Amino acid sequence: MTKDLNLLRLILVLNETRQTVSAAKALKVSQPTISVMLRKLREQFDDELFVRDKTRLEPTPKCLELIEALPTLLEQIDNLYIPNEEWTLNDLKGEVEIMLPSPLLIPVGVPLLKKLTFEAPQVTFQCTPWLDNGAQTLETNRTSWGVSYLPMEVNKTLTEKTLGFDKFMLVLRADHPLKSNALNEVIQYPLCVNVIPGYIQASKVEMLIKKYDLEKSIAVRSNNMNLILEIVKDSDCIYITSSKCRRVIDDSYRCEELPPELLKDTYRRELALFTHQANRHNPFTDWLQKEITSLIQS
Repeated sequence: MTKDLNLLRLILVLNETRQTVSAAKALKVSQPTISVMLRKLREQFDDELFVRDKTRLEPTPKCLELIEALPTLLEQIDNLYIPNEEWTLNDLKGEVEIMLPSPLLIPVGVPLLKKLTFEAPQVTFQCTPWLDNGAQTLETNRTSWGVSYLPMEVNKTLTEKTLGFDKFMLVLRADHPLKSNALNEVIQYPLCVNVIPGYIQASKVEMLIKKYDLEKSIAVRSNNMNLILEIVKDSDCIYITSSKCRRVIDDSYRCEELPPELLKDTYRRELALFTHQANRHNPFTDWLQKEITSLIQS
């Protein structure tokens, strides 16, 4: 039997989409073509590969084995076609999506996009907050890259590259009555924290409240930094957020160090860059990793 290696990519696309209609759109072919391709794959592997469960296609055990092995194999094949000439940002074309945690949109997103729009003039960049569908977007859109805090729940379709650590501080209105950053004084006021979509633990602050058995709960959770800042501006709320925001917060607010007890436990949190496995050795992925790491550490 003739083996068509081009069909193997369909297995990964179907695993991502779980529907032949969506797979057809992703591969820019008709749905009947997808059905023919899937039939050939079933014949080649003597296995159903995908079985229908209501409106979704579910992989068989044999198919799961293939899904585990294929990204590396296909990446090796793709690498055979990578040109040897030196790559620059000016080589980029089309559209690129970059997702960032809400608190980092301004301190990281602004300098990053300034540099990208200058050095990659042939690209339209879309920069958005990392939301609940962030991982799914990266799985289905191979022109997307996203930054988020760890630990993050993602599947093996995505590759992860470390970016270093973010650090945290207190933000409160300029004339807030807080006299010091002592823990017993800070917890007298309502606390606001960022929601990290996809983050698989409670916020660090809530974990520490539980650890130190403090009689305290969080007043506001949101993935919208501007919303929380507006609340803080006209109230006694205290916002715990990235210290990268210090330079973009105006005189309506003041910044304080974390209480010593929190400082030793939540002083930093690891960040990572995520994208589809197909972009693992993409030179733009490497460029983003280096540039964002530099911005975070600066």
